[in-house]
Amino acid sequence: MSAPAARFDVALLPAAAEPLEDTVVVVVDVLRATTTIVSALSNGAAEVIPAPSVDAARELHQQLGAGSIIGGERQGKIVDGFHQGNSPVEYTSEVVEGKQLILATTNGTVAMEQCRAARKVIIGAMVNVDAVADHVYAEEKVCVMCSGTDRIITSEDVCFAGLLLQRVLEKRAAAELTPPFLTDAASIALDHWQSVDRQVQDGNPLADFFRAARGGINLVRIGHDADIVFASTIDSFTSVPVLDLERWTIR
Repeated sequence: MSAPAARFDVALLPAAAEPLEDTVVVVVDVLRATTTIVSALSNGAAEVIPAPSVDAARELHQQLGAGSIIGGERQGKIVDGFHQGNSPVEYTSEVVEGKQLILATTNGTVAMEQCRAARKVIIGAMVNVDAVADHVYAEEKVCVMCSGTDRIITSEDVCFAGLLLQRVLEKRAAAELTPPFLTDAASIALDHWQSVDRQVQDGNPLADFFRAARGGINLVRIGHDADIVFASTIDSFTSVPVLDLERWTIR
């Protein structure tokens, strides 16, 4: 039996998002906030608390005390006085097991602030894209919110959106659900991913495309190429972090 026609949108930047009431939002910042969140929670963090600013993160850490750690970056570099930066490879089980992680990043955690009116907010990245697709493919109204870099559209976030949509289309077809309506931005994201994927199938590593993107160029420059490799690995985790909109914590 077919479900009502679904609508899938992509906000290429947070400012481009349509009103989000009654919408399931998938926030993505491949390089690197959402990849880091998936990594930290998969490695045993009790929860992640997204902070909109460095000052807000410091204040929250003072309130929460020793059971919390504070991480984040500005222009890709660890903030003075923070325990960790925004590298997904930093958040091993030894670092985060059982801890509350307060995270303040330039783009990803700021994008989450735009989602307070949403029905549900999910954290997505290349590393958990299939799990996210399983979570949202039967929903009626979904928006993928790309965080971008310094208010500029980024290729890696659009790649995620396109791959997610491709997986959604496959899963809806397998479940005999009607194809969703794709907005223009969603169609653009799908086309972009399919173009990149053809080159990946020809033997060009996805990490190379990310290295050439705006955020990737900066990460290579400051010595974080390992983060690009980590973030370009598809389906390495099965967790689907969800942002509790009342408590403002991710679990």
